[in-house]
Amino acid sequence: MFGGKKTAAPQVEAPNTVIGKGITLESALLTGKESVRIDGVFYGDVDLEGSLILGDTGTIEGKVHAKYIVVAGVVRGNIECDTVLHVSPTARVNGDIKTNAIIVDEGGQLNGRYQVGDVPAMSTSSDVQPLISTKNGDKSYLDKSLEIVDKRDGNNDNKKH
Repeated sequence: MFGGKKTAAPQVEAPNTVIGKGITLESALLTGKESVRIDGVFYGDVDLEGSLILGDTGTIEGKVHAKYIVVAGVVRGNIECDTVLHVSPTARVNGDIKTNAIIVDEGGQLNGRYQVGDVPAMSTSSDVQPLISTKNGDKSYLDKSLEIVDKRDGNNDNKKH
């Protein structure tokens, strides 16, 4: 993806802890050595040595760190992943991302800066690239996206409202 070698999703171990749909948990910090699945709402930071699976009904409002992360729900906060971050089609991420590898399924939404690979720290300079996933390497999607942005910014006399 993004011109590099293709990253296969690693096998996720079964979660030891599940925060079920309909459950809201407010905590300063969720830590552990095992894997966790969240299908409910969690307010607070997550710091796991194992994997994190955020189901499509799950929401996290806080910083997230885990070995491997699958996001199918909503994250409002920065994500740091030690191995692979998998963003599914139903995912909505609002925050900066730092990971060694990323998989973004078509439809997954990311709003923030990202760093992929062995990088020292989050960058705030202009060298940060936009994260755009295209289906089958089709670059026309990028061209159309840039046209839409230009129209919204008023750089086109024929803009639609």
